[in-house]
Amino acid sequence: MTRLIFKAVKLAGVRALVSKGWGGLGADEAGKPDNIFMLGNVPHDWLFQHVSAVVHHGGAGTTAAGILAGRPTVVVPFFGDQPFWGAMIARAGAGPKPIPYKRLTAESLAEQIRIALSPDTVEKAKILSAEMNSEMGADSGANYFHDSLPMNMQCSLIPGHVAVWRLKKTNVLLSAKAAIILRNKGLVDMNDLKL
Repeated sequence: MTRLIFKAVKLAGVRALVSKGWGGLGADEAGKPDNIFMLGNVPHDWLFQHVSAVVHHGGAGTTAAGILAGRPTVVVPFFGDQPFWGAMIARAGAGPKPIPYKRLTAESLAEQIRIALSPDTVEKAKILSAEMNSEMGADSGANYFHDSLPMNMQCSLIPGHVAVWRLKKTNVLLSAKAAIILRNKGLVDMNDLKL
């Protein structure tokens, strides 16, 4: 795999940062070209802001980090949900269609890199990044979760907050926030609460 990556980078005519990762890519760095730098552990959200494109396995977190940084993305899926994320990137035009690692050649990877660096793909990655950055996805997800709670899981005093306590000998359910407020006001003893 290391030799394949080195050859693809040469064929594409680019420089590359290659993460050694769990697979130990380039472990001995034998024959490493001068236009390739081997990396250890580096935070993706920081690194991807400093590159022209990203090539990776297509895990959800790595995919999100690349797109949030506005970088065109090449996905080489190995298993699980990785082909799905690669297909979503391609569907949005923010990268080429994923190519499974079993079918990967230096020539096909070089072509994927060239597609990713094309002006149209770069522009679509920036557009997708802007859309994702404006979604407020974490807020929407948290609101959806709280809005979907069954009534028997919501705080009796602060609706929409998850109940984590029950006042003993009653059906009063309390969120952590409600329990702390009541305890601080001297209205409830923590020994009267059951998780």
